[in-house]
Amino acid sequence: MANHNHNLSELTEKLVYFFDLDGTIYLGNKLFEGVLDLIEILRNKKKKFYFLSNNSSKSTTDYLKKLNNFNLDVSRENIILSQHPTIDYLKKNNYKKIFLMGTQSLKEEFRQEGFDLTEEDPEILVLAFDQELTYDRLVKASYLLQKEDFPYIATHLDNRCPTEEGYIPDAGGIAALLYKATERSPRVFGKPNKEMLLFKLEQVGVSPEDAVMFGDRLYTDIIMGIKAGVTTCCVLSGEMTMDMINKSELKPDFIINGIWELLNEFK
Repeated sequence: MANHNHNLSELTEKLVYFFDLDGTIYLGNKLFEGVLDLIEILRNKKKKFYFLSNNSSKSTTDYLKKLNNFNLDVSRENIILSQHPTIDYLKKNNYKKIFLMGTQSLKEEFRQEGFDLTEEDPEILVLAFDQELTYDRLVKASYLLQKEDFPYIATHLDNRCPTEEGYIPDAGGIAALLYKATERSPRVFGKPNKEMLLFKLEQVGVSPEDAVMFGDRLYTDIIMGIKAGVTTCCVLSGEMTMDMINKSELKPDFIINGIWELLNEFK
C-alpha cells in the first residue's frame, strides 16, 4: 500500500487512540466498515480512545447523538471538539458577552456554559462553522473587526468540509471572506493546534509517544499529531490521496486505506 506499513502492529501497542471523525470514521452519514469492531477491540483491551472534530456546527450533545446513532455507544468523555479548547480560553480570560458566528446547536452549548450571546456591544467575536450564516451577520462581524484590536478567535480554520456530495465552505472559508473585507485573521483553537491533543493526554497522564492520531488531512490531523509528538497515521478514506501525500513535505508515520486495515493487526 504505502510507506512503512509493514509494521502496522506497532499501532496496537498504543495506550491512547485519537480518531478524526469526518473522512476517518464516517463520511456524511455513512459509517466506514470495521469501525464498530475496532472500537469494541479497543474497549476490550482497556485502551483509551477519543473522537476529534473541528466541525463546530454541532454541539457536543448533538455529536453524541450522531455517534450513538451509529451504535458506537460512546459518552461525552470520548469526544473532543474544537469548541472545547475555545470555551476553555474564553472562561480563563473572563469573556462573558460574545458575538458567536455559529449554529443554534452551538449557541445552545455556549449558553449552557454561561455565556451571554449578543450582537450588540460584544467583548469578542467567535467564529465557528456557521452553517446558518447570513450576510447581515457577516456585515456586523466586519464592522467589529474594523475596531482597533477587537478580540477575534475561531474554533478552527478548516477551509472546507467533506459531504457525500462534495465539499462545502467551512469556518476557514468564512474567515477568508472576513479577511478579504477586514485584513484580520483570528486566533485558532482547534486542529492543527497541538493543545487539542495535549490537554487530553495531560488529563489522563499518558505521554505523547504512547498515543496515535488517525486522520484524513495532512494540514490539520497529521500536522497536529506531529507537533504534539504523537504517532501519526493518515487514512485515504477522506480528503487525502497518495499523490497529495507524495507532494507534501509533511509525512505521516503510517498510511492506510482506512481504519478497517487495523482490524487484522489486533487479531
